[in-house]
Amino acid sequence: MAPKGGRGSHGRWIEVTRQMLAASASSCSGRDLQNPNQSQAKIVQSQLDIKRWLQQTPSAEAVRPGCCPACQAPSRPPGRPLGLWGHGLRSRQLRGPLEPNGPPQLVEVQLRRYLCRSCKATVTVGPRGVLPRRLYTAGVIAWALCLYGLLGWNAFSIRERLCPWKVMGEATLGGWATLPRWIAAVREARLFPGVRPSPAEFSPRQVAQRAAAGCCAHAVPTHWAAEPAEQAFLGGMHMA
Repeated sequence: MAPKGGRGSHGRWIEVTRQMLAASASSCSGRDLQNPNQSQAKIVQSQLDIKRWLQQTPSAEAVRPGCCPACQAPSRPPGRPLGLWGHGLRSRQLRGPLEPNGPPQLVEVQLRRYLCRSCKATVTVGPRGVLPRRLYTAGVIAWALCLYGLLGWNAFSIRERLCPWKVMGEATLGGWATLPRWIAAVREARLFPGVRPSPAEFSPRQVAQRAAAGCCAHAVPTHWAAEPAEQAFLGGMHMA
């Protein structure tokens, strides 16, 4: 189970971050984090979640982007051939829970690929939360940052909760090497670039705390009463 206690100091962190996010949204348009055509990632985000995608891989037409993310050419120009052609499937392994409070899993999804007729770019489309070059989803990473930064868990306990591999060697007994890499990526804005930058003097736990609060703040209002770990998971999926 995810840790309890969403009303302590970490709850105030989340609320302050949510207020800052609202103020920022009212003062400038910013980037639409849920618009797959504007995603800065190499994988275009579908609105389908991973569980629905696994039940049945969507057709090429069902998840075809509205335009090419590389050159912005329309995928369905009126009276003309398709701008984005179906270009087969690509297998991708995913690790960790597929939903808040779910057990760690190891699954394989088939990502849709398209070829742009205008710029010849290859476009990959996947379920919501799948990140380029990462085996864990945005939701799981946000959950890990919440456990470490907001709830004070140690790296070893986080690995036990989120990693599907239960057999651990000696090198993993002192922690989880993946967690510091995620925190470093957040610090360098390579992961969750929508969260507020952390000052250089911030410790890794402080960086994780700020990132987790930012992910929680992106959870939709219907989930604001949920525990912090669940908010982080759902908000992280929206920020992917």
